[in-house]
Amino acid sequence: MSSASDRFWPVLRALSLHALVWSGWAAFIPTITIFAVTRRTAAWPSLDPSTGQLILTPAVNGVLLIIGQITSLALFLLAWHFLERKSLRGMLLDRLSGAWRPFLLGILSSLATIVTIGLLMMASGAVHLTLRAGGATGHASLAGVCFILAAALIGPFTEEIESRGYLFQAVSRGWGGPTAVIATAIVFAARHLQNPHASAIGIVNIVLISIAITLGMIFLRSLWYAIGWHVAWNSSLIFLFGSANSGFSPQAFGISGISLFSSSLTGSDIVTGGAFGMEGSIVVTGVLALEIVFLWRIRARSA
Repeated sequence: MSSASDRFWPVLRALSLHALVWSGWAAFIPTITIFAVTRRTAAWPSLDPSTGQLILTPAVNGVLLIIGQITSLALFLLAWHFLERKSLRGMLLDRLSGAWRPFLLGILSSLATIVTIGLLMMASGAVHLTLRAGGATGHASLAGVCFILAAALIGPFTEEIESRGYLFQAVSRGWGGPTAVIATAIVFAARHLQNPHASAIGIVNIVLISIAITLGMIFLRSLWYAIGWHVAWNSSLIFLFGSANSGFSPQAFGISGISLFSSSLTGSDIVTGGAFGMEGSIVVTGVLALEIVFLWRIRARSA
């Protein structure tokens, strides 16, 4: 029987951390400090001469994204160690020597899901893919590098530590696994509400993505599965399909032309996903629902 302290305080701490990061205040001091140094040493970023406010160029937005993610990662890891007094193994984050198998399984599962979705969307006529002549091209820029790091590497790792690493474990200890799966999915999706072009179907799909990843993590008892799944999903959207990733498009960061295929959309946003990307498509809803049923049946059989 869980005590009241096990049921409420860890969850309250986890939700407070999410609220702090979501509000932007967690990254305020690091951002001010870093930009004060870059302004003094390189006169960057530029300020509007009439208002004295920061000019939000794609490069500045990219750096802000990275600062926010690294700050959040550090905050959650420090809180886990000093407030929860637990090791990383308490997050199901095993040592690197044992991480490769669940990490690889996460990548393969994610690729199978995204390729299935892509083929179904092509068959419906919603998406048309064209292989780029000479393969992926494009040029490096500060904004582009920051976007790639944030979307394909740092972002997935940070979000998994925040959600399935910290929040899921905090809720699960006091309220049980099923409640933790649902609570984690709701908070994970809510964190995407502020993304550009967020849609109702997109947010529902983010909930389903969270449930699918969490079930796989529970089955393998490794957060590395979730990290691998998340990295492969985001990377496929960007480098394979050239699609927006939860509303953030590569083009907005000046890095169009880096995907293997160029994609064009035809039809309703309900099917294509619109500006939110493939994650906003009802095709994704159907595929993820089937994946969740499949994972749940596997978990029930192994229980």
